[in-house]
Amino acid sequence: MTEPRRANRQPVQNRPMAVRRTEPEKKKSGCGGAGAAIFLVMILGLAVLMITGVIPSPFEDQISAPPPTQAFTTTPIIFGTLPVVEPEEATTTSLSSTPLIPSETPLPIPSQTPTQTATARPMPFVLRGTPEGYPNALIHPQYDCEEFLFIGGEVWDLREAPVIGYKVKLTGTYGGEVVDFTSLSGDIELYGESGFEFVMENKQIPADTMFIQLFDENDLALSAPVQLTISGQCDANLIIVNYKQVQEIPN
Repeated sequence: MTEPRRANRQPVQNRPMAVRRTEPEKKKSGCGGAGAAIFLVMILGLAVLMITGVIPSPFEDQISAPPPTQAFTTTPIIFGTLPVVEPEEATTTSLSSTPLIPSETPLPIPSQTPTQTATARPMPFVLRGTPEGYPNALIHPQYDCEEFLFIGGEVWDLREAPVIGYKVKLTGTYGGEVVDFTSLSGDIELYGESGFEFVMENKQIPADTMFIQLFDENDLALSAPVQLTISGQCDANLIIVNYKQVQEIPN
């Protein structure tokens, strides 16, 4: 028998290794990325123009302008009295066909008759000068000024003669107390032959709430009421008030 022929083989360590065959890499083009970017910018710009309305969008319905309408004429409205419409005429009468005419009813004319007002009669007596405050030592030196408040004076007629028997009234309030006193002219001759006087506790407070007025024997007013001003000062606790007749007393 013949032995099979063996192929002449190389040792394993001397055999060449099998290498996988790979395809050569494709050469990259440098303009591919830039072109895509330019295309994207163009798409975005087109979308912005369609959103802002610069170019019409093909996806929206085209809005056509409305047909021209007939112009309306306005008529000025005159404010006045509306005409009275009877029920049966309400269907044939319209406000647009009836002009609004202002009412011609005459306004009432105010009466020209003057109002009768009462006029004060002239008083025959007035104050001679302005009542002023003095120290009480002029009339009552025996008293301290803190003790009393004195109000007094005289009454003269048209001939500068003293008038006796007239009433002098002092009213109002002083220091929260009611004042209602009467003195007769001629009772207190310390002021003169027709002198009168009122004496009150001196509260030494300012006050303008007392009034003095002259009356005859029958309580007919011969002078207007005069408001007295009390300073409250200790050296002005004597108030001098003199009356002088300026016209005849009416009967």
